[in-house]
Amino acid sequence: MPEGTRIAALFRGRELLHPTGSTRLLADDILCIVGHEHDLPALGKLFSVAPATELNDWFFGDFILDAAARIQDLAPIYGLRPEPLVASQSIGEFLTVKMGGKPVVGDQIEWQGFVWSVASVEDGKVKRVGMKIA
Repeated sequence: MPEGTRIAALFRGRELLHPTGSTRLLADDILCIVGHEHDLPALGKLFSVAPATELNDWFFGDFILDAAARIQDLAPIYGLRPEPLVASQSIGEFLTVKMGGKPVVGDQIEWQGFVWSVASVEDGKVKRVGMKIA
């Protein structure tokens, strides 16, 4: 297992097991692993089937937007009332700042009556944003 990852739970059928160092995995076991996104390729090789890294769009909200869309362009469509400095930003830039500079897929904030979710990130930049009514 990559350093910094841990098996949190093992499901065998409908039973939750708490694995130890001697637990043997069986076909159809389901593992819950806690780790970082950058460990997914190593975990995929370890378990011979790469995990899906993209979730269905519905998970992120009712609408999926290109993160390059300017807030000032979204404002009249969605009834947003951004401050002037915010209005000139892209929704991706805005979320990056609001989320502390390093957003990851699934990060969310509530703003202007909507829940905004990071739906995809490439090279550290938000590329797609989900939104739904709060």
